Amino acid sequence: MLGDRAGAFFFRLLRAPRRLALEHLRLALGDELSPAARMRMARASFINIARSFCELAKIDEIRECIDDYIEVEGWENAEKVLSEGRGTVVVTGPIGNWELLAAYFALKGQRIGAIARRVYEPRLNKLIVDFRARQGVQTILRESPHATRDILCVLKDRGLLAMVIDQDTRAASLSVPFFGRAARTPAAAAALAVRRRLPVLAVFIQRRAQGGHRITILPPFPVPDTGDLRSDIRELTALFNQALEEQIRKNPAEWAWWHRRWHPSPTPNLDLDPKLPYAYSDSVL
Repeated sequence: MLGDRAGAFFFRLLRAPRRLALEHLRLALGDELSPAARMRMARASFINIARSFCELAKIDEIRECIDDYIEVEGWENAEKVLSEGRGTVVVTGPIGNWELLAAYFALKGQRIGAIARRVYEPRLNKLIVDFRARQGVQTILRESPHATRDILCVLKDRGLLAMVIDQDTRAASLSVPFFGRAARTPAAAAALAVRRRLPVLAVFIQRRAQGGHRITILPPFPVPDTGDLRSDIRELTALFNQALEEQIRKNPAEWAWWHRRWHPSPTPNLDLDPKLPYAYSDSVL
């Protein structure tokens, strides 16, 4: 299989990401995996990414048999929040084929905007943004001066606002537990939900043993409303990390282990970091 061969090749070639993946597996899972098992798991995560790219190259074929290729568990949870007639925040992570996850909802006729960081290589960034646009997924770049307007448009149109929440980014963040270690986590998803009283879903995609994928839509998160905004945002952000960790533990081979998830070491009990600018204006957060 091309994806398997390509993933194995890049695992051998890309020494720095390989080292990071192995180190993060050690930090997260500790003695749960032997060194040999960590090596196999890291290699499998590279293979998953390569398989995902191969699938995206065949998106037209997949579209023709989408209901056979992808099954959904928990669709009633999406229907519940969509029936409220409001925009919905969707949190996920780089696990499984997350680009196919967004495309699925667009193919089903759902308005979806994905907040993303601009890729440093302009041509690659354009390739990714154009691919999403062809599938009906709007990319909202955090660095764009129009990000606030685009976010509000998606929410006003009762759409899904998707965010990958497990990356240490230069945005307002909180240090909350992730695999038993404090990890700086973007606060925007929780801040939007708490301040605007929006429903939040965690949605994940993973491979099936028989081929294709399963999308899992978890029940809506309980959005805290104590009147203490910072405490509520922290509590909800911690719940997001907990949901993501549980999903990763089910199938760790499909998470991108080379992300610098615990670097730099966050400050314990860090609140919304005043030294980091918000990615979006206060009118959104």
